[in-house]
Amino acid sequence: MQPMTLNHTRELDIFYNENRSKCTLCGKLFSDGDCAHLGYLNDDSHAVLCDACSAELKETVVRYHWKKDIYETPKLSNKLWRYMDLSKFISLISKNELYFSALTCFDDPFEGAKGIVTMKKKWDDFYLNFVRQAILTAPGMDLSKLTQEKLESESQRLLDQINSIGNNERQSIFISCWHLNDFESEAMWKLYSKDVTNAVAIQTTYMHLYEALYKDPTISIGKVNYIDFSKQFTSVNDAFWFKRKSFEHEHEVRAVVKKRSENITGISFPISVDKLIDNIYISPYAPAWFAEVVKSLLEKYNINKPLLQSDMCAQPFY
Repeated sequence: MQPMTLNHTRELDIFYNENRSKCTLCGKLFSDGDCAHLGYLNDDSHAVLCDACSAELKETVVRYHWKKDIYETPKLSNKLWRYMDLSKFISLISKNELYFSALTCFDDPFEGAKGIVTMKKKWDDFYLNFVRQAILTAPGMDLSKLTQEKLESESQRLLDQINSIGNNERQSIFISCWHLNDFESEAMWKLYSKDVTNAVAIQTTYMHLYEALYKDPTISIGKVNYIDFSKQFTSVNDAFWFKRKSFEHEHEVRAVVKKRSENITGISFPISVDKLIDNIYISPYAPAWFAEVVKSLLEKYNINKPLLQSDMCAQPFY
């Protein structure tokens, strides 16, 4: 087996993110536990190969223990919306940066949670038994030297490490939230703007968001999983992809980045505003003059995108 060179490039990492689901040579779909070999073929083209095809690589950069993503990726053409106050809109178009809020700054206390506190003992019992079995079946383990006291002590130590993952992970997660919907949402106007009379919404697609972030391989974009926390745990890692059923109306898509940073409320990433924005909508609750203010801002920052009145402003007849 070839040694791994670990000569990562940004382009190679982007290729893996976009083609990680199957072998790019034979088409075999990867399953949890498979080995995915990332590297270069003889013609220097990128490739992600299965075990059977791995010998075709001229250079093996890295091998991944393949695991299915915990989130679902939206379809390329899925419409995404972001509702915001005018001040945040100005920040976006003037700085060409997208702000990612720290997970610890979100209002929902269940952000990054594993479950509800009344289920904690069940969680601990499950993982305590899991690590016990892992110790007992570890390759090379001499069971004659493993006392029951030592087994329990080591099992508890490993459980404590598992339980520390949650709080540590919460300190390093930053998120940009989007609403998945073919149409604008009255609820989202009121939920995500502090002053709904002074708000706009930008509409994009999953593909345009991905491209606007310059296909940054450190950023993951996916749908939030909504679960009943009284009946289900999230996961040891990546619990921030789960929210309670009571938030299901948000139809949230998240752009997520992991970055170890202490005591900051958010970070910004460069973005192509021209690539990001498909349409701009004026709040249905905005006064008549507000549209002219937004229009002048678009002219100032040379943004040539459709500026639309909310569909909710349409007049009924009876």
